[in-house]
Amino acid sequence: MSATRRPTTRRKVVAITVAALGIAGLGLASAAQLNVTPNSLGAGTSVVASCDTDGVKIAFGTSFSAANKGYVVDTVKLTGVSASCAGQAVTVDLLDANPELGTGAALGSYTAAVPTTGTGDRDVTVTRTGGTTAIKASAVLGAAVVITGATGA
Repeated sequence: MSATRRPTTRRKVVAITVAALGIAGLGLASAAQLNVTPNSLGAGTSVVASCDTDGVKIAFGTSFSAANKGYVVDTVKLTGVSASCAGQAVTVDLLDANPELGTGAALGSYTAAVPTTGTGDRDVTVTRTGGTTAIKASAVLGAAVVITGATGA
């Protein structure tokens, strides 16, 4: 009896191995067909050029709020934004944790467009986005800045 079970067990092992290799081969074939282009969404990587390679400085405009029992952030001013970013959208998220730690959450968002006039680096003052409640200055522990795409300006 044991002599008849061995070939059956071997056949099962061979069949499972062949099936696993076939599935793995299909996965690789599907992944090989994905392409990344500037106007499509897919899996892959692509280098994105930055319009400002030396970074920007950030400062906060605050005012006292009796309702919030302390100072709140009214505006965020970015200085040293490269002229090559002119016309692009700027979003600043104020965070309740150090962004380098990868923890915490955005307290609120501030948006604007980089000015298209002037010479040299630009200064951008961004204001609180509609619907974002007042943010206490004491709650702000970090900021994330992103400059993206053209705003049509």
